Amino acid sequence: MSVEAVLLAPVFLLFLMFLAGAGRFVEAQGEVNGAARDAARAASVQRSQGDAEEAATKVATDVLEGQCAGAEVSLDGSVWTTFSDEDPTARGHVQAEVTCELDLEFLGFGAATTMKGTSVVPLERFRRFDGSSAG
Repeated sequence: MSVEAVLLAPVFLLFLMFLAGAGRFVEAQGEVNGAARDAARAASVQRSQGDAEEAATKVATDVLEGQCAGAEVSLDGSVWTTFSDEDPTARGHVQAEVTCELDLEFLGFGAATTMKGTSVVPLERFRRFDGSSAG
């Protein structure tokens, strides 16, 4: 009986480490997907591409702080050309892609993997509202 326990204990521990790593991986993917969704939403309400990139980056880094390292955000820039002051009825969307490095050091073998999440959100219809003209 004790021989069986000695032989099965390492296998059981490896299985538990695998479960912990897989759970952390799934949790991190959900966090990155959420950060991409939040970044796209933050960008969709901005009035310019520069403001959108700044807002998306801030939101994504805030969401992923302490979760994974080196969060980067990229926005699809072609969307802003579909919306202009001359044609206020034009519609568009913003696509945000968030990437970061997930460190799995706690598993004991120093593994790291790149996580990527993408989200597409329509441009906010009323984002150009200027509160100073309201009266």
